[in-house]
Amino acid sequence: MELDWNENEIVPISAISHHLYCPRQNALIHVAGVFIENDLTASGRLGHAVVDTAEGSVDHGLRRETSLRVFSDDYGMAGIADLVEFPDGAPPFPVDYKHGRVASWLNHEAQLCAIGICLEEMLKTTVPAGAIYHLYSRKRHTVQFSEQLRVRTLAVVEEVRQILRRDLLPAAVYGPKCARCSLKPACLPEVVGRAVDGLFVRPEDA
Repeated sequence: MELDWNENEIVPISAISHHLYCPRQNALIHVAGVFIENDLTASGRLGHAVVDTAEGSVDHGLRRETSLRVFSDDYGMAGIADLVEFPDGAPPFPVDYKHGRVASWLNHEAQLCAIGICLEEMLKTTVPAGAIYHLYSRKRHTVQFSEQLRVRTLAVVEEVRQILRRDLLPAAVYGPKCARCSLKPACLPEVVGRAVDGLFVRPEDA
């Protein structure tokens, strides 16, 4: 079902996690082009550096590819897989690196699932699972790409695509997660969240 996508319709896989965490944060990054670093983003970036270079290696017979570009023409999404392991005689196994301790978060798992869906299309195979590696605890937790997770992931891809197509910025919703968000100075959730309730506004009007 390969489709022809316009450039502004291709969903960055990283946008899936951002959108599920906060649609406004995602649009600030991917529509308005805003990024502000704080201690959390800096720590995550430094920890992530180990998989930021595209290279292949073989360790005890296990082929590993870091910073592997992935895409899906069928679903109009593209991005970079932090790590993909290719066990002999077994399906490819994507691993996404995340800051923090071991925990199960839908936004992280949906992003990983999207990578799995891309690998399935690219390699004409089935990718049933992957893992999230938590930099703080240095542990993995396995994520099964269930039908429910796949459906939710692809629904989010379409939600993000609609925002990209229309060049829109969701209104702010002020809540506890805003306190540590690096984009808070640009978002102004205390102000914009009260002034615009549940509407979409263009970045230049925010």
